[in-house]
Amino acid sequence: MKKVYVWLIFVISVIVSLYFGFQKSGFHEDEYYTYFSSNRTLGLYQPDRQWQDRQTILDEFSVKKGEGFNYGLVKLVQSWDVHPPLYYWIFHTICSLTPGVFSKWSGLIANLTAFCISFWLLYRILEELEAPLLVEVLALAFYGVNPMTISCNMLIRMYAWLTAAVFACALVHICFIKKMKAAGSLSYDSISAKGEKKGISREKMISWAVLWGPIVLVSYFGFLIQYFYLYFWAGIGAFTFLWLAFSRFDFKKAFIYAGCNVMALGLAVLTYPSSIRHMFGGYRGSEAAGGLFDLGNTWMRLSFFMGLLNDFVFGKCLLIIITLLLMGTMYLNLRRGREAATGHRQRYQSPRPEILAPVIATAVYFLLTAKTALLVGAASNRYEMPVYGLIGAILIWDVYMVFSRIESFGNGNKKRSLVMVVSAFFVILILKGLTLDNNVLFLYKEDPEKIAYASGHSDAVAVVMFNPATPQNVWRLTDELLSYDRVFYMDEENLEPLTEPEITGASEITLYAADDPMQMEAFDNLLNSCDNLSEMAPLFVEDMWSSYALK
Repeated sequence: MKKVYVWLIFVISVIVSLYFGFQKSGFHEDEYYTYFSSNRTLGLYQPDRQWQDRQTILDEFSVKKGEGFNYGLVKLVQSWDVHPPLYYWIFHTICSLTPGVFSKWSGLIANLTAFCISFWLLYRILEELEAPLLVEVLALAFYGVNPMTISCNMLIRMYAWLTAAVFACALVHICFIKKMKAAGSLSYDSISAKGEKKGISREKMISWAVLWGPIVLVSYFGFLIQYFYLYFWAGIGAFTFLWLAFSRFDFKKAFIYAGCNVMALGLAVLTYPSSIRHMFGGYRGSEAAGGLFDLGNTWMRLSFFMGLLNDFVFGKCLLIIITLLLMGTMYLNLRRGREAATGHRQRYQSPRPEILAPVIATAVYFLLTAKTALLVGAASNRYEMPVYGLIGAILIWDVYMVFSRIESFGNGNKKRSLVMVVSAFFVILILKGLTLDNNVLFLYKEDPEKIAYASGHSDAVAVVMFNPATPQNVWRLTDELLSYDRVFYMDEENLEPLTEPEITGASEITLYAADDPMQMEAFDNLLNSCDNLSEMAPLFVEDMWSSYALK
């Protein structure tokens, strides 16, 4: 019956993400960068006082026929920026299967593939940790249809794949720790190859590969997806090493484990040498280092990201959950105190290391990411999304453990009532976030109106005034500019009179103007250069750009 519940949750989760996928109507500027940096041809350029046709623009965001599967170029382009290449290789592969197509579905399919992997990895994590059935069902449902999981699926960036890497890292370490516990004071060889003669044999090599191989492979690929993976890796790695060395007193295994992690990192750096410059010399690496070592900003940044966690993951009810957990824990402590006073023996079970490892790693990831990530409002959720599923599972299990122990002093009916109340509470949180709070991000439902206007005026002249300091921001207009057969670019700070006949003689112009200190002078220059235009009506305002109708 449990498998039926899990599959039902999985199918519903995919359907819900697809539903919001159909509603996604536009792109974040970083999503345009995903398409551009994965599929570019010549590189975006903005020629002053020149025309650029639609196909030239489209070629920078889609794979041209005959230019697919060009992984060397993808890696080169990422080396110029600040990202590792694995996600872009995956995305470029999908786009290469549909050459000439610029569609949201290329990115959504990549993300939904990662989500499916993440969902079943989380299921395996809960299975390996022997979580109660109710905890499994609630944790999977809370993850699968949480507004932030859906938002992660909607954002065409690497965070859905980073989530899969984080979950995979947690799973392989949980399995590793359980194997080490099963070995007891014996070496792993003694339980994997009992009775085997000393020396290196094929069976022993296989057993070692099974034990150590997943640790190396998962972290190798995780590093090549996103550098934030390092935070989770460092947290779970430090715990595992210390546990092996000072709890198990198995220093040999501890240093072998450390060596495997060094090997994974070394192989990743050899695969992508630019990572060294990105982390220690690039602009994001410098910013991240500055934020990490600035102790003065710690409370501000933690408050900001805790606020996002509260508002977008837990529907502004995180304080209620924490308060209930504290009250329940206090009650249990008082109850145990009374039992001890009456001579009852208290039973205490120390936390299992396979549970502590992902919990500590999740806390380390959240803290270090909060210290180093960009502060860009609600969009900053993307940096913490890879551990939101684990945070939800941890809190749900905590609630279950605390209140099931409280109800153990009561009868079965009370316990069943508790189960229903806890389940209903988390279901309401999810529904509230999806409906009342509208917490699903990166849909851009306001964009269709702008695109419809551009499509309805595709026969008019389109002029793009770009800021010469940030000409690359033109890609924020891609959806609209692709509605025209061609567009005319002009530098806002070049105030020489225009001489292009199609501009000076136009009876109607749709103008896209970037924010610039000389914007008003550029407007006057355009109007003064045109013979038939005297009116300028504002149309839309978006980040860094405004559009106008000139008649």
